[in-house]
Amino acid sequence: MKLNNALHRDNNNADLLRLVAACAVIWGHAYALVPGPVTTEPIRGLLGFDYSGSLAVEFFFFLSGILVTNSWLTNSSPLSFILARFFRVFPAVLVSAVACVFLLGPMLTTLPLNSYFADSSVFAAIFRHPYVEYSLPGVFEHTNNPLTNGSIWTIRYELIMYAMLLAAGLCGVFRHKIFATVVLVAILVISIVLPDEVEVIGLMNVDIGGRLPAFFAFGALLALYKDQASINFSIVCGLILFAWICRHGPAFQFVFYPAFLMTALWLMTTAPIKALRLPGDFSYGVYVFGWPIQKAVVAVFPAFSIHENQAVSIAAALALASISWYVVEKPCIRFGRQLSQYFAAYGNREANSEATLVPTLSERKSL
Repeated sequence: MKLNNALHRDNNNADLLRLVAACAVIWGHAYALVPGPVTTEPIRGLLGFDYSGSLAVEFFFFLSGILVTNSWLTNSSPLSFILARFFRVFPAVLVSAVACVFLLGPMLTTLPLNSYFADSSVFAAIFRHPYVEYSLPGVFEHTNNPLTNGSIWTIRYELIMYAMLLAAGLCGVFRHKIFATVVLVAILVISIVLPDEVEVIGLMNVDIGGRLPAFFAFGALLALYKDQASINFSIVCGLILFAWICRHGPAFQFVFYPAFLMTALWLMTTAPIKALRLPGDFSYGVYVFGWPIQKAVVAVFPAFSIHENQAVSIAAALALASISWYVVEKPCIRFGRQLSQYFAAYGNREANSEATLVPTLSERKSL
């Protein structure tokens, strides 16, 4: 199947793969957040250079690179692009911040409430930049990681990728396929080989975050060649075989990532996975609520083992994500589309009215 066909909603189950990835983030974080003897996360023990939570985020960026780039190539309206991204990202993360600041914080802070709310600048910073990881006064301060929501730092990186894609589109980069290819390949190579160079765009190589643009660029490359790129079992087997051949050498991680990402992309187009349709896209809710829930479970049930924390946290995150999807995210996405359609229709009316004011050739001759 060509990627162009795989991108049709009926031909994939991206919602399920994203949800699995979001749950994998909670799964992986448990090994760092749950107190007790140091336990190696199984995927890190197997690979040595990455773990489940990080792989999940890398998959998010890869899939986002495909979908968001394809969105721009299909409809290169800057306003539609901005509205779609804004109403997908900000509502849920803002609700998560509100819940943490006004519910979780007051319940778990070690400070009196008047002291907790005393420094308004802390809360102003959170709501001004809700996509930046933050700590609340007196909350989780004596744990091994005091952040109230420590997983959302990647959202800033994602927003920068959106902004760079929009800037490239406005500059006409995607009108020239070869030039766009060179740019994307350069970003991919530099980000993988020299992740610290992400500092040139104002980001930090936190937890190898400097590699994330590479995964977005890889996805964007596939979207650029969606009519030629094939997604099938043969390609997946070939990539896995390359990775297996290199498994004992330094090249392993560089061939592992394409094998992992393309396998996930192929899986979401297979009949058994497509049959497992979800009623909504709950992955983002699981992601933005997952860390605070996990930390709260540690605080309330300190004797829980890693696997108990994972089970309870994932179940609670799924419940909150479902509410978030139906009450916040889905209505906001719909509103964003309606706004986009309204402005598009308004722009067409303006263009048509201007056209009627321009005399035709025969009218000009008669004047």
